[in-house]
Amino acid sequence: MLSARALVCAATLAATLMAWTAEAQAQIAFIARHAIGRIEQMSQQQGNGGVAYDMAAVLVEVPAEQVYAVALRNLSAQPQLRITQQDPQKRVIQFTNNIQIAGLQVNPLSEKISQILITSAHTGDQQNVSTLILERILKFCADMQVKCTQSQH
Repeated sequence: MLSARALVCAATLAATLMAWTAEAQAQIAFIARHAIGRIEQMSQQQGNGGVAYDMAAVLVEVPAEQVYAVALRNLSAQPQLRITQQDPQKRVIQFTNNIQIAGLQVNPLSEKISQILITSAHTGDQQNVSTLILERILKFCADMQVKCTQSQH
């Protein structure tokens, strides 16, 4: 049987852990709220026409299944694009414009928050790939009626 002192210590520890957990969750929610809708981009170009890549990611306050459906509908409606592979369970779509290839993945972060990630591999000779990816993400956001903006570093 526990002594009164042990019970007080256990109760204090439990209360502290519960308060810390609630505070941590609140901080995570605060950070996520400030990141939602902010499009982050990254590129790497190789000289001499070598392989290059561009990527963009954004968090949206939309369930992952809905984001995937909008992305699939949007990409299918583009006559200059051809979907080469799709996996609804993993929420992955690969597509091409017959010059470069790209992939899109929708990652659920919670019931209502999802991450959209688009990457493209191409030769360094191709111009405006980063701009094209940004435009595609902005189109997805507009189709879902959520506000997305390019991050200003």
